[in-house]
Amino acid sequence: MTMPDLATEAFPAQPDSDLQVTGGVMKYLAKMLSFIMLLAVPLCVAAEDPPDAAVTLSSHADGEHVSGITDSSTVSLPAVPLEESLNSDIDINDELLLLSLLEEAMQEHGITSDGGGVLLAQAETPRAGSVPEDDDVSEGDGDNGDFENNRIADPLYYWNLSMYHFNDKFYFWLLKPAAQGYTAIAPEPLRIAVSNFFQNLASPVRFAGNLLQLKLKNAGEELLRFVTNSTQGLAGFMDVAKSHYGIAAHDEDIGQALGSYGIGHGIYLVWPFLGPSSLRDTVGLVGDMLLQPVTYINPMETSIGIRVYDRVNETTFHIGDYEAMKKAAIDPYVSLRNGYVQHRKKQVKE
Repeated sequence: MTMPDLATEAFPAQPDSDLQVTGGVMKYLAKMLSFIMLLAVPLCVAAEDPPDAAVTLSSHADGEHVSGITDSSTVSLPAVPLEESLNSDIDINDELLLLSLLEEAMQEHGITSDGGGVLLAQAETPRAGSVPEDDDVSEGDGDNGDFENNRIADPLYYWNLSMYHFNDKFYFWLLKPAAQGYTAIAPEPLRIAVSNFFQNLASPVRFAGNLLQLKLKNAGEELLRFVTNSTQGLAGFMDVAKSHYGIAAHDEDIGQALGSYGIGHGIYLVWPFLGPSSLRDTVGLVGDMLLQPVTYINPMETSIGIRVYDRVNETTFHIGDYEAMKKAAIDPYVSLRNGYVQHRKKQVKE
């Protein structure tokens, strides 16, 4: 049956009087509007083509669904059966309301007419799963987005989780109380001077880290900083190189150097007292320790004691950071692991 025949059957002729003709015309227009609404329900369809591609909205012949059909996807919504919509009476107020809603929907979704009774919708939403052009995903990185970049193999999960809880208790039960007690008796200038001293002792690590990455200028500045602070800075208690000459430290280590060679983390590891690490950074940590003068102090108990004092002194400047991370995290273990990987990746890139 053709569209004119369907319209003739659905809309029988009205009695021949002015009032009846007027009412019949309005009812005819109202029913036609209802029919058009079924054909042109504005759907937000996803298009594989660029945002300016047009997608035609069409109706199934059985009148059970109204669909937006693209080349590879169909979005369906339940609709009122065609016969029921054509045989219903619509008040003049309903007509005005339908017209208003149709106009607003067309403006909101960019629906336009092609002049032949077919409505065209501009598909502005990218297909689900597609990657926007402006996403910062570089080729050859091997990772897709921040989530992929922060992932690391964790086959020793139960060991790492146990060590995480061990370090958590160590921090709250011993390290934090010791740092708070030390803060109460040691003024901030003294603690800063101690921090400068140990930073100066770690200069060989930064020098080697920069040299292994062929950052010759930074390696030369680290050597200059060590000489300057060890002499003019009174054995490194004052950072004269930075305050007087504007030469800042270049934080590099052996683990970062290995990362710059393209060596991945391997697996995730958590060490007691030391915290989160990885197989690559554990190897780098051994190299760092071999370059630090404190390692060669005898007896070993004295060397360990000096490292503990350095750890307590540094903790005084960061009380509250770990607590804030735990409070904000849904799973503190996962957040700490991902945060570590992200931090180390940033350091390697720099």
